Amino acid sequence: MSGRIVFTDFDGTFIKGDSYFRSLLYFSGYKKFFRSLPELIRIGYEYYSNFITRDEAKKKSFELIFKGMSIGEIDEKLEDFNNQLHTFPKVKSKIDSFRKLGCKIIVVTASPDIYMSYISKKRGFDGCICTETEKDNGILTGRLKRKNCNYAEKVLRIKESEFYDPEATIISFGNSRGDEEMFRMSSEFYFVDRSGSLKKGKTPW
Repeated sequence: MSGRIVFTDFDGTFIKGDSYFRSLLYFSGYKKFFRSLPELIRIGYEYYSNFITRDEAKKKSFELIFKGMSIGEIDEKLEDFNNQLHTFPKVKSKIDSFRKLGCKIIVVTASPDIYMSYISKKRGFDGCICTETEKDNGILTGRLKRKNCNYAEKVLRIKESEFYDPEATIISFGNSRGDEEMFRMSSEFYFVDRSGSLKKGKTPW
């Protein structure tokens, strides 16, 4: 296969903002979200106070909102949810330039498969590596199948995937320390700041 492969983060990199936090409200609806809000605030407090890890916060919030929800309920809202997510023009343009050169473009994100599988196809990505969720007869159990797809887990998942080629030149895009390990495995990387501007080969830390 060889050639060049682009691996890009999604939230805060390809799109503006955090799709996961939006999904908690969007798919649960206002009634359930606001009923769950005190517990979500508690989870957030525990995370920012370093009482629990990012992975633990993700697991707890996912179970709180999505446990017992059917995939069918989510599927009905996917198109509208996708339309609410806006891309960073400069990032999209740069990634499109690599696509025109024949590069495969793979999204690598901590966001869950319940909407990322759809969005990645809708937005023309050649593949999607994301946080995998457990289902039982079309119902979400509220559990994740494995670790949150972030930090070192991103690199592990990339190397396990059908998209990885050790002979290829790897190019990556990211916006946080959660992408640092992915940057390290790349020959070329782009850091995306909060305004959507690109910095080649440079991070703020």
